Amino acid sequence: MNEFDSPCWNNSNKSLDSAWQTGVGGYDFHHAAETIVLPSFIGVICCAGLVGNIFILVTITRSTKKTIPDVYICNLAVADLVHVVVMPFLIHQWARGGQWVFGSALCTIITSLDTCNQMTCSAIMTAMSLDRYLALVHPFRLMSLRTKSKTIRINLCIWAVSFILVLPAWVYSKVIRFRDGLESCAFDLASPHDVLGYTLYQTITSFFLPLPLISLSYILILCYTWKMYKQNKKTRRYNTTIPRERVIRLTKMVLVLVGVFLISVAPYHVIQLVNLHVTKPTMTYSICYYIFICLSYVSSSINPFLYILLSGNFRKRLTGCTSMRMRSTDKDTTNFENTLKSSF
Repeated sequence: MNEFDSPCWNNSNKSLDSAWQTGVGGYDFHHAAETIVLPSFIGVICCAGLVGNIFILVTITRSTKKTIPDVYICNLAVADLVHVVVMPFLIHQWARGGQWVFGSALCTIITSLDTCNQMTCSAIMTAMSLDRYLALVHPFRLMSLRTKSKTIRINLCIWAVSFILVLPAWVYSKVIRFRDGLESCAFDLASPHDVLGYTLYQTITSFFLPLPLISLSYILILCYTWKMYKQNKKTRRYNTTIPRERVIRLTKMVLVLVGVFLISVAPYHVIQLVNLHVTKPTMTYSICYYIFICLSYVSSSINPFLYILLSGNFRKRLTGCTSMRMRSTDKDTTNFENTLKSSF
């Protein structure tokens, strides 16, 4: 356990405290935000993500016919569940004003899993976007790669690479004791050069590298879909109403997926870079910082819903599961009535 005079680079609680101790009103607002508002909001996100991701996993695993996108969606839900599981530990630290009470070993594990989830989710979304591009634009190319068994291997490789990429988190995350006696779980990066290097490393690997690939994949899908729609409409080979509806639905889905990814992830990574040059944060900056942190956690709760509910297949599965459950219930009721009649 190391001892520091100044707060660690990613310990936003203490860095904001030092800037606001001269203003009583600002300090009260900051203290309430970091110990009450932020933990409460993240707690709601944690509960919603836990229920939602488990519900999605159960629905997919109980379906008889599983597709290649199901493999990606299941892994995305598992990654988000990992994020949800580590949330209570972070909520506890925020509620106690940055105090960590779970030991250095658990600090390293929780921080590393939290970082690993960011990289894994971005990598899965990137692989899923590339898979959608191959399936829609080049359906007969690389068909040997688009099998369920090889898709499972691809996802296992994504998990393995993600764990390798978060090795700096395993090395530098630990419990740090400050001069005022506060013990906080943070990254042990005292040098400004190390802080800059790790921030750029994490931001590039989990955001700036996947974003162009995801955007390019969906842009090419949209261009191809609109091109085929115009060709079919021009030649009048079949009714153009259904293709037009599909194009509009696909356009909306792409806009929602890319928009949510940008809104939930981009502000957090941008403010992490800005935070390197902020010595005395203002109240406006701190409010934005808390909002962007909440947005980064919201993505773990809504990611699977975006990929499943917007596709239309998930609603069919729910309808199928509901009808099967109703038929099973009717059958049990009939058997129960027949048993009563035979007994009488």
